[in-house]
Amino acid sequence: MAMAHRSLPSRGPNEVIKKNGETIVQTTSGSAGPESGIIRIASQNKGQATLTVGNTEIPCRIVRRSGAVRLTLQILPDNSLRLTAPPGISKQVIESFVESKAAFIQEKIAARAPARGIEYRDGGAILLFGREVTVNAGGTGEITLRGDLLCVPEGRQVKAAVAAYLREITRSEVERHLPHYAAAFGVKVPPIEIRSYKTSWGKCRTDGRIFFNERCAMLPADLIEYVVAHEVCHIHHPHHQRSFHDALRAVMPDADERKRRMRHYHPLWVTGEGSGTATKKA
Repeated sequence: MAMAHRSLPSRGPNEVIKKNGETIVQTTSGSAGPESGIIRIASQNKGQATLTVGNTEIPCRIVRRSGAVRLTLQILPDNSLRLTAPPGISKQVIESFVESKAAFIQEKIAARAPARGIEYRDGGAILLFGREVTVNAGGTGEITLRGDLLCVPEGRQVKAAVAAYLREITRSEVERHLPHYAAAFGVKVPPIEIRSYKTSWGKCRTDGRIFFNERCAMLPADLIEYVVAHEVCHIHHPHHQRSFHDALRAVMPDADERKRRMRHYHPLWVTGEGSGTATKKA
């Protein structure tokens, strides 16, 4: 379910949507002119740019994608920017587009604190079943959740221990729901693997294997179940067309509501329902 990679259909100027922990605003070409004096692109080099809003410098990653048909500007949960552009778009057009969205960028960044990144380290923050917890190194015995602390035994490599812990939870939750949804969709229980992804919660391969992100354990329990149902549904429907959504709703009547809630979570950030990212399209 690589939601962060799928392009969204145009829904009209300045329409706000939530998607995979990101608030996405789509803007048709020419819907806004440059707003001088608010934002400037201070530098642009090898896909990295620095934008200046007032006295604040904002990092921006510029991605040129062959499948892109328009410019897309996203304000990520950590308040950095990501701009996706078709290969042939010039730097001047990119600069003009970004400047035309200056007020939007300034408004969104000023209105919220940046989300913290997920960190597998002592003192780092992660989510477990939708709840924020802090990694604490120096415990004894097995890795254990004690209140809001995930205690990692002294002497263990923290990053590896946290990853293993999340993988165990994710596998357990996936295997708990997999037989039910395999039966519901009329397929054999598929083989699964637990991997680490930066933007996807799960991926269904054409050979029937399903890969789940170890960070599924960070989602609320009912949203982990949604990811399982979503990926199993892809076995018969390897797309996101109407037939896919109809089939998913048939076995999970509240799938649309769970999908809406999924948009508040992202594998890379300590986000949750009520937080997200912002995006504009040209």
